[in-house]
Amino acid sequence: MLDYKPDKIVHLNAEVTRACNLRCDYCFNDSGVMMPSELKLGEWKQAIDVTQKYGAESALFTGGEVMARKDSPEIVGYALERGLRTSILSNGLKLNGEYRDMLQELERVQISLDSASPYSHDARRGEGSWKTARQAIDYIRGLDVPVEISTTISADRLDELEGLAGIAYFTGSSLLVRPMQSIGRALGTKKQDVNSAIAERKQKLEDKFGDIFVEDFARYVPVLGANHDERMLPEGFVTVLPDGKIRGTRQSIFELEKAA
Repeated sequence: MLDYKPDKIVHLNAEVTRACNLRCDYCFNDSGVMMPSELKLGEWKQAIDVTQKYGAESALFTGGEVMARKDSPEIVGYALERGLRTSILSNGLKLNGEYRDMLQELERVQISLDSASPYSHDARRGEGSWKTARQAIDYIRGLDVPVEISTTISADRLDELEGLAGIAYFTGSSLLVRPMQSIGRALGTKKQDVNSAIAERKQKLEDKFGDIFVEDFARYVPVLGANHDERMLPEGFVTVLPDGKIRGTRQSIFELEKAA
C-alpha cells in the first residue's frame, strides 16, 4: 500500500543529480558527489510523464547543480516539449551561449547568489563562484528571460540583503530569500527563526528598490516543522530525488505510475 498517493500533482521539483561543482557550507541536501543510483535520461522522461498523468503543469530542475549532469539539457528539453512551464535552479555553471536555445524557452532561471561581495559569497560557496553567478545573471537577462536571484540568509547575514537587492534592481531581476535550514551541511548550526527579521528588512528595501522580492513558487527547499518532516510541501507539489524517490516518502515516482 502506498504511503503517499496524491489526488493531483500540479508542480514537479526534479533533483536530477546530487553532483555539484561547489561545496556550499549550508547545502541542505549535502550535494557534491553523484549518487550511484541516479535515474538515467529515459527514466527522467518517464518520471516527467508520470507527474503529467497526475496533472503537473510546471517543473523546476535542480540538483546538486543541474548543469553538472551532461544530459540535463535533454531532460529539461523534454519537459519543455511536453508543455510544462519549466524553470531551473543553478549556481550559474555552463549557463552560456552553448545552451542559448534551451534557456530562451524557460519560464525563469533561479541563480544562487549569497552576497554582493565576491569575497563573502565565495567564502560560503567556493572560489570563483560569485563571478560565475554574476556572469550567468547578466547573460540570462540579456536573453530577456526572467531571473530570480536565490539567496540563503542566516541571522548573521541579514546585512547582505541590501547589496543583493541592489543587484536585483540594477539587473532587472527578482530576489528570492530563503531562511537557512538546520539540515544537510548546516545541521550543526543553531536553529534560528529569522523570518520576522527578513520580513522587516524586505519591507525597508522595497521602499527603496520597489517590488523586487518574490516568494518561492516551487516550495523546493524543505521548511522543517517540529516533526522534522522533510516533505512539508503544499498539496499538489512533489520533489523527486536523483534516484527517483519522492522526498519524505518511502516510494519512487514510478510506484505512482502503477497506481494511476
